[in-house]
Amino acid sequence: MNLLMNYSIKRIVIFALALLIACSDQTTVPGDKKPKGFVFTDYSDKTELFVEFSALTVGQSSSFAAHFSTLSDFQPIAEGSVTVVLSGNDQPTERFSIDSPAVPGIFVPKAEPKYAGKRQLAVELTSKMLTVRHELGEVPVYQNLAAALAASGDEKDHGGDIPFLKEQQWKVDFASEVIGRHELQQSVRAIANIKAAAGNEAYISAPTSGHVLTSASELPKVGMHVTQGQVLATLAARLSGTSDMAQLELDVQTARAHDQLARNELNRSEQLFKANVIAKRRLIEVQSKVQVTSAELNAAEKRLTQTRQQSAGSASGIKLYAPISGTLVQVGIASGSYVEEGKPLFYIIDSELLWLDARIAEADIAQLKTPERASFIIRDGVYAASQSGTGAAKVDGFDNEFQIQLGNNGKLISYGQVIDPITRTVSLVVEFQNPPQKLPVGLLIQAKIYTEEKIQSIAVPETALIDDNGQDLVFVQSGGESFQRRILRLGIRDHGYVQVISGLNEGERVVTKGAYLVHLASSSPAQLGAHGHAH
Repeated sequence: MNLLMNYSIKRIVIFALALLIACSDQTTVPGDKKPKGFVFTDYSDKTELFVEFSALTVGQSSSFAAHFSTLSDFQPIAEGSVTVVLSGNDQPTERFSIDSPAVPGIFVPKAEPKYAGKRQLAVELTSKMLTVRHELGEVPVYQNLAAALAASGDEKDHGGDIPFLKEQQWKVDFASEVIGRHELQQSVRAIANIKAAAGNEAYISAPTSGHVLTSASELPKVGMHVTQGQVLATLAARLSGTSDMAQLELDVQTARAHDQLARNELNRSEQLFKANVIAKRRLIEVQSKVQVTSAELNAAEKRLTQTRQQSAGSASGIKLYAPISGTLVQVGIASGSYVEEGKPLFYIIDSELLWLDARIAEADIAQLKTPERASFIIRDGVYAASQSGTGAAKVDGFDNEFQIQLGNNGKLISYGQVIDPITRTVSLVVEFQNPPQKLPVGLLIQAKIYTEEKIQSIAVPETALIDDNGQDLVFVQSGGESFQRRILRLGIRDHGYVQVISGLNEGERVVTKGAYLVHLASSSPAQLGAHGHAH
C-alpha cells in the first residue's frame, strides 16, 4: 500500500505539471472541449516506446511525453537524444529534438509543425548503447486550433483498462512477452525420490566385535572421497569375554596346566598300550584330549598377546576396506571406541549415477503409455511441487531444471506391471547422470513423466499466471500503461509454459513479471490516479 500511496502523490504532482505544460503549449479556448490527444505504444527489437501528445496544430507547440524502456530488462533509458520526425504528404520533413530526458526514461521534445495535412510520425532515439527508430504511422496536423477542436470528437472510453504507470513498472521487477505457439508434451505427475544407482552404494559393518585401533587423525571423515580397496579403519577383534589382563594371564596358565596334564596322560597311555594293558580306543581318546588342550592353550596365548599389543598400540587387527569408490556420507565409529559385531560403521555412495524412482498413480497408467521423458525443478529452498510444466522439487541452493530424455541422457531401468495394493501405484525407475550440483540421495520430489503425445498450442509462461480465488488469469498489456484482466482456461503444462485453451489470442502481450502488482492495481484503482498521463 505504501508503494501505491507514493505513486498517488506523484501522480498529483505530474498532473499539476501537465496543466502548466498544457497552458503554455495550447491556446486557451472557452468551454470544456479540447483537442484530441494521441497515445502510441510501439516495440522495436530492443526498445519499447510509450508516447503521449496533444493534437498537432500549425504554429502551436505540442509536448511529446516519450517513455523509452529497454526490452532486455524493462528499465528506463537514462541518457540520449530523442527526435520527433514528421514527413510525407509532399511536404518537407520536420524534425524536433531534445538532447536529454527530463527524468530517466521520459523524454519531452516539443513539436511546432509548419505544414498541415496527413503526416507520417516517427520517433528516433540515439544513445551510446543503441539507435532505434519507431514508425508510428499517420497522424493529422491541423491548420489551426479550431480545426483541431472540430476533429476531436468524443474521447475513447478506457474505463475497462487497468492503469499501471511506467514510473511504477520501472521501480519493480516487471516484464511482458508476446504470446505465441509452443510445442507442449502431455505428462503425468508422480511422487518420486532420488536414489543411488544399483551397485553405487555400500554399507560397511563390523565383521566382529572389537575396539577401533585407527587414530582420530587417520579415521576418514564424512564428505571425504574414498577409493575402492582403501583401508577405512582397523579393528582389534575381541577374542575372549574379558579384556582384564590378570584374568587373561590366569587363563593361559590354566590352559597350559591342562595341556601338560593331558600330555603326561598321553605318555602313560602309550606305554600301557604297548604293554597291551589298555585298548587302542582308550589311547585315541587321550590323544584327542591333548589336541583339545593344545588348541585351548594356543587360543589363550593369542588372546593375551592381542590384548598386550592393543595396550601397546601395535596390534595389526582386522582391516576394513572400501568396497567401492565414492563419498563417505556416514561414519558410525570413533577412534578407540568399542563396536559390536554387525554394527554399521561406514556408508559410501558413488553419486555419479542416480535413479529417479517415481510412483505412477493407478489412474495415470493408461494415459502414460510409453514414457519418453522425465523432469523436475530444484529451486528456492522449499521441498514442494512446482506448478510448472517440468514438475518440480525445490531445494535450497539449487535453481535448475533437470530434463531426463530416455535414450539420450537417461535410461529406463524398469516400469513395473504390478500395482502396489496399499499405495495403488506402479514403480517407474529412470537412471541419469548426476548434474554438477550433485543432487542429494534420498531427495523426495514431485516429478513429471512425459508421454509421446505432443501438441502445438498458444501458451503463456507460468510466471504470468495469477490465482484469483481459484480462477487462472493473466494481464494483457493493451498499451504502455494500460492492462486488461483475462480469465483463462488452461491445459497442458510443459517447460514453464501452460496451454491456453481459451481467453487469450496469439500475438497479445501479457505481463510475465510483476503480474501480482498489476493485480493489486486492478483491486485498488482509486489509489493509482486517473487513466492516461501527461508530463
